[in-house]
Amino acid sequence: MARKNTVINAATIAAGLIFGANIPAYAGTVSLFSDQASLEAATGTLTVEDFGPTSHFPITSGILNDATAEAGIMPGDIVSGVTFSTAVGTGNFFNIDGGGGFNGGFLDGIQNPFTPLHITFDTLKGGFGFVANGLMPSFDLTINFDGGGSFTDNFSAGSNLTYLGFASDARDISSISLINTRPGSFAFALDDFGFTDAATTPVSPVPIPASLPLLLAGLAGLGALKRKRR
Repeated sequence: MARKNTVINAATIAAGLIFGANIPAYAGTVSLFSDQASLEAATGTLTVEDFGPTSHFPITSGILNDATAEAGIMPGDIVSGVTFSTAVGTGNFFNIDGGGGFNGGFLDGIQNPFTPLHITFDTLKGGFGFVANGLMPSFDLTINFDGGGSFTDNFSAGSNLTYLGFASDARDISSISLINTRPGSFAFALDDFGFTDAATTPVSPVPIPASLPLLLAGLAGLGALKRKRR
């Protein structure tokens, strides 16, 4: 699938993704992908956690990784190299759920008030991606980089499955966090979370004036979000 390569300061993507202008200083380039195949073409094959076909809830420790042994989850059921976590709450605050418009199980938090989902990598990563839908229609995403830099912006997912992938040419992604920003039951909901250590030469961005919003109808690829490290 073709990729769209653009430095975006403020843009609206017609395929359901909303971008603001909150781009902190960063010396590298982060590229946004709207499908897994394009992300893998730029970074290498992803290790993907699909959260299996069976529901498990609640995960009372608030921690999910390859060592988790609760709620019917056995050590090794979750792929190694990544830890999903959220603040311990009450009820079904952290779950692998079923249905919800996803294919098989998905990771969610049914909370009031909402608390973020934190995703921490065992080693620095070159890229990651996941699937979202209308259960998390608008959410803030923060990407943290080695050395303390970070990027935060708001994204939206339509009622259908929406893929969001991100790649750093510096291969320095250490963790991310996200949280739903609209009223509802789910603090977060996502599926098919993948990540990669591999990296190739990033797509060369095409500069766009900061004052010029873009409307890219029928997005088939990605936008590159450029920022300089603090």
